[in-house]
Amino acid sequence: MRLRLAGSAVALSLGVAACVPDLAAAHGLVARGDLPIPQWLFAWGATLVLVASFVALAALWRTPRLERPPAGRRVARIPGWVDAVCALIGVALFGLVVYSGLFGAQSVARNLAPTFVYVLFWVGVAPLSAVLGDVFRAFNPWRAIARAGAWALSRIGRAPSGALLAYPEWLGRWPAAVGLLGFVWLELVSADSQDPRLVAVLALIYAAIQLVGMALFGIERWSDRGDAFGVYFNLFARLSPLVRRGADVYLTRPLSRLAGLTSVPGTLALLFVMIGSTSW
Repeated sequence: MRLRLAGSAVALSLGVAACVPDLAAAHGLVARGDLPIPQWLFAWGATLVLVASFVALAALWRTPRLERPPAGRRVARIPGWVDAVCALIGVALFGLVVYSGLFGAQSVARNLAPTFVYVLFWVGVAPLSAVLGDVFRAFNPWRAIARAGAWALSRIGRAPSGALLAYPEWLGRWPAAVGLLGFVWLELVSADSQDPRLVAVLALIYAAIQLVGMALFGIERWSDRGDAFGVYFNLFARLSPLVRRGADVYLTRPLSRLAGLTSVPGTLALLFVMIGSTSW
């Protein structure tokens, strides 16, 4: 029943997009329409391709094939210092983006912040995750800051033994879905999406929210459920043949980890936001 509802919603969204293709011109940095064919023809053609793809999958993939993913073969072991270096790089890049947005030239063409956030980060990390696995987790700046803070507290004997609060099961992935919706609204709808200072301020606010969530519910638990970008890029990483378990990297069959995605509250909403944002 849930799959039928999801399919109906996707079909309805595609129909609306085909009827009003001009709305799809929105983008975080530029809004161009230079297709070599009329927009209505492009919109209908894209809709027909998607419908044909789902029909072909329904007709040709009748039996489950991914429910039992293979264990995989270990291909590498990551030294401990690599995580520290990746964390430092992530924090440094985050600091550079914020500094550029606050104190750099307030022009989208001369400021690093909008280009880095909307192109290098938002567009670039997704395909990297699909090929190399969950790379964002290693470079996640707020996760790195939270882990450094927890380590410092443990050195002076003031680190809590566990999370301050138990993560509510009913909350699921709703924080990630809401956070992702807010970001795509900023990129695709807001008239101020190109303002470098606004991008930097919102980045600081988002980082503060993540640190509070990690302090309350635990670093890894919040990263898996509440961090919009952490959850988003992790979904792409499930397409990858590479998976990390502890310090070991395993080679598995591509797409095999998709079946392991737990359906908790907010998961469907998160997927709708992902599909809707990329469609527009």
